[in-house]
Amino acid sequence: MDGAHTHGHGPIGLGELVVLALGVVLAADILARVLTLLLVVLAVSGGVLMAGLIGYLVFACRRYQQATTLEAAQQLWPVMPEDPSRAVNADPVTLRQAITELQAQLWATRAGLPPADAARHQHLHFHGLTPEQVAAIIAELQDLQRPGGWQDGGSQ
Repeated sequence: MDGAHTHGHGPIGLGELVVLALGVVLAADILARVLTLLLVVLAVSGGVLMAGLIGYLVFACRRYQQATTLEAAQQLWPVMPEDPSRAVNADPVTLRQAITELQAQLWATRAGLPPADAARHQHLHFHGLTPEQVAAIIAELQDLQRPGGWQDGGSQ
C-alpha cells in the first residue's frame, strides 16, 4: 500500500435507516408540541391584548363624552355671577305648622263623611267548595251582618 487507499462505503444499512426514521419522527413530535404550545400562547396573548384594547377604547370614549358634555353644558348654560340664589325654606317650624294645618283640614273633611261599613269590604276565599256550600255561607253571612239581608239583591 502506497498510502492512497479508499474505504468501502456501501449502501446504507437497514439499522441506519431505522435510526434515521426514529430521529425524524421524534423531531416531528417535538416540533408539533412546541408549535401547539406556541399557538396557545399566541392565542391567549392576543385575547388579552384585544380585551385591553377594547377597555382602552371604552375609557377613551367615555372621557371624550364627559369632556364634550361638560363643554356643551358650559356653553349652553353659563353660570352668571349676578343670578340670585334660590330661596330655600329651611325653617322647620314653618314647615311643621303647614303640615299641622293640612292635617287639621284633612281630619275636618273626614269627620263629615259617613262611617265606613265593614260589611262592604270583605274578601272571602271559597277554595274547594261547591256552589251550594258557597251560597249557604253567603246567606248566613248576610243574616249575621244585616238581619233583613241585602235589600237590593247584591253588592252594596
